[in-house]
Amino acid sequence: MTPVIDLQACGPSERDWAAVCDVLAPFVWPPCRRVVVVSPHPDDETFGAGGLIGVAVERGLGVMVVSVTDGEAAFPHPDLAQIRRAELSNALGCLDPARSIDTVRLGFADSHVSASLRALTAEIAHCLDPDDLVVCPMPDDGHPDHGAVSAAATDAAGAVGATVRWFPVWAWHCHEPARSLLAQGERLALPPAVLCRKDRAVSCYLSQLEGETPVVPPLMMVRLLRPFEVFVVPR
Repeated sequence: MTPVIDLQACGPSERDWAAVCDVLAPFVWPPCRRVVVVSPHPDDETFGAGGLIGVAVERGLGVMVVSVTDGEAAFPHPDLAQIRRAELSNALGCLDPARSIDTVRLGFADSHVSASLRALTAEIAHCLDPDDLVVCPMPDDGHPDHGAVSAAATDAAGAVGATVRWFPVWAWHCHEPARSLLAQGERLALPPAVLCRKDRAVSCYLSQLEGETPVVPPLMMVRLLRPFEVFVVPR
């Protein structure tokens, strides 16, 4: 069964996740000249892989963020797409103050990505080179757009011969730690300066973090701002 986000539940404790994460192998950088992060909505690139982006910048690698939707369906607001595009720009500016990150906006319909899977796969493949490291959500990350983007990005990378790694966002909340693919992941330690930049980048997404019932509730912050990120080799 595919996990589903239920924000009425607390989800696994940090102690449960520590039992998994504390014994993970360290992240191994595959040979690559560029990191391409394929993000379902503005914020997923930062929440799931902001640390990886920051480390890649420090290593002198090129970085591209492919933003599949504008996140316009998160809640009713006539200007939400524009707001979230601006938040994305600000967040990437925090992750890389030199603003060298390339951004591609694909404009697919938020919450309906699976209806355009073939077109999305082709669009992503057009952005990729064989020596890219393609980073995208896990296939069972708890949101249908995340699953669709995972499938499309993984297939597109396979078509061009690029390497793939999956990252969690909502999986931290809706997976059972001992049974999760994250138990087979690799742990990327984040230098303090990179973690600080990720913290500032996460804070750019006020549309998702504020309000009486925020889209991303406070209980998620401890999961998204740990001093490490986890990535899974597709199997």
